[in-house]
Amino acid sequence: MTELALIPPRRWQCCHCGGTGLDSYGDTCPHCQGLGLC
Repeated sequence: MTELALIPPRRWQCCHCGGTGLDSYGDTCPHCQGLGLC
């Protein structure tokens, strides 16, 4: 039996905060919860 290689999940840079995790007020981005990724 061959082992399957695990493929990392695809993540995209948050288009609302630009990947910073913060909104324009310096608060946590509500769209990505501060991760910077969607």
